[in-house]
Amino acid sequence: MIDYHMHTYFSDGKNSHQEMLTSAAYKGLSEIGFSDHICLKPVGWATKLEAIPAMRNRIISIKEDESTPISVKFGAEVDYIPGLTKEIGALITSLPLDYCIGSVHFIDDWNFDTDITPYDGIDIDAFYNRYFALVEESAKSGLFDIIGHADLAKKFAYYPSFDLNPYYEHAAKVFKEADVVVEVNTSGRIKPCKEFYPSAQFVNALVKHRVPLTLGSDAHVEQNVGQFFADAINELRALGVKELVRFTNRKREFYRID
Repeated sequence: MIDYHMHTYFSDGKNSHQEMLTSAAYKGLSEIGFSDHICLKPVGWATKLEAIPAMRNRIISIKEDESTPISVKFGAEVDYIPGLTKEIGALITSLPLDYCIGSVHFIDDWNFDTDITPYDGIDIDAFYNRYFALVEESAKSGLFDIIGHADLAKKFAYYPSFDLNPYYEHAAKVFKEADVVVEVNTSGRIKPCKEFYPSAQFVNALVKHRVPLTLGSDAHVEQNVGQFFADAINELRALGVKELVRFTNRKREFYRID
């Protein structure tokens, strides 16, 4: 099992790289990737821009340490922000990443991932329309290797009045054309929506369009590394998935899970 989505105290995680690594090795994972938040908006939950060199050096040191018990990859979770694609691209290419996760956490200046207060006063249908448009934009931008938690809009269990399956179908087509990988993020199960990101219906559309997948726990504490991976793999197998993706130097390769 490979976990490509986790956060340390360099962003909004609680533990060190070594603590997350020790937890992963104890749980029998064969490879992990550190993917602390990087955001060009001024937010408190992302790695400070001036701290990025220290984060980079820490991960490289772990990767090169022969005593490291499992394979370690250098990732980053970078916010997609319309109008800042050149700046985001320059930041990404300045780092020796193995992969980059692109995530949408903002609708304009609203961080809908953490600020729940506006939900009761907004048009939820319009919110979902805007969210999926931004996720598709992020895929088309060419900036990212992996699309993170692709239906994050459901996090707080607010749902639109319309059927989402056509949205899943359209997004899957866009992801395939953009040649991006989509993560199955298991952290949704401990959020109000109580299911993985993406949902089984969304994953079914991704499988139909042959969009490659990765696994990520989105762990912010060591106990959550690899959370629910056995369940996720069983669900993926049931949907016909036989392979997932791993990365090295932003190049992908497949590994079998059957």
